[in-house]
Amino acid sequence: MKKIPTVLSSDEMLDKAFRRVKKVRITDRKGLKRIKSEASGRLNALANTLAAQLNKYVRAFPSIDQLHPFERELIDVIIGVDELRHALGAIDWARKTIEHVKKKEQAAIRAADTAAEVKSSQNSAYGRISSVMDKVSKELDFLRDARDTLRQIPDIRPDEPIVVVAGAPNVGKSLIVRQISTGKPEIASYPFTTKGISIGHTTIKLQKVQVMDTPGLLDRPLDERNPIELQAIAALEHLEGIFVFVFDPSETCGYDNESQQNLLDELRKTFPNTEFILVANKADIKDSDVGLSLSALNGDGVEELMSVIEKELQEKGIIGE
Repeated sequence: MKKIPTVLSSDEMLDKAFRRVKKVRITDRKGLKRIKSEASGRLNALANTLAAQLNKYVRAFPSIDQLHPFERELIDVIIGVDELRHALGAIDWARKTIEHVKKKEQAAIRAADTAAEVKSSQNSAYGRISSVMDKVSKELDFLRDARDTLRQIPDIRPDEPIVVVAGAPNVGKSLIVRQISTGKPEIASYPFTTKGISIGHTTIKLQKVQVMDTPGLLDRPLDERNPIELQAIAALEHLEGIFVFVFDPSETCGYDNESQQNLLDELRKTFPNTEFILVANKADIKDSDVGLSLSALNGDGVEELMSVIEKELQEKGIIGE
């Protein structure tokens, strides 16, 4: 999705195509033959330029039916699967229609007996093709916006194992992601949250593993969510991995232990088939007997957490022994 080219507007595409039309010159023929050849060449330049560009857009966007369920649901959340299908279908219709117009008017140009007839067929083709492009102007605008949106989202790879770090705000999730990632995590925003999603990576048993923090998504009760957020959360169920739920027993995060426990209970109900590793962060402030004790601030317990993550991924068959 990162490689989708810039989508031009209908007017921009027509301007580009007509600039190529003006460059067509026939100098090796005379009279009506030259007029026909030049008209035919210009029509080819117009139609072929537009058809090639439209086809490029259709092929560049992902095939909905071949997408991983996570990617398909994510696209539905962000831009709408039905809307994308409609837009791509309209663009492909425009390509086919333009090619049909070209073929029909080319035949008329070849059969013309006068320069006036050639000009009439040429103008007819230009008008019909311009009309077709005008009819899909809204779909092109939609694809342009969809392309810009899809290119901004974090690169979550559904074919790679993932560790999702969850918990209430300010419990130290982002710091844990940085601690267990081998490089600097990528920060990007989803349209359904105002905060930056953090994606880190690590390697376990020679297997690449993604590590994700989802601020604004998995950090408050589900009954506070709008339908888009709920669908985005549901999309995570299609990923193969485990959850690390982070507690802050010191409650310096601003949420008491009961609220944090309620959030964990909700997430377990939402993801009944997903393993949860419990981590009590901020051990440098307060000890806890809940889960694995860890201090993301100074790194204490990080190695132990990685060992538990490796064990759980192996037991679930997500990575090899």
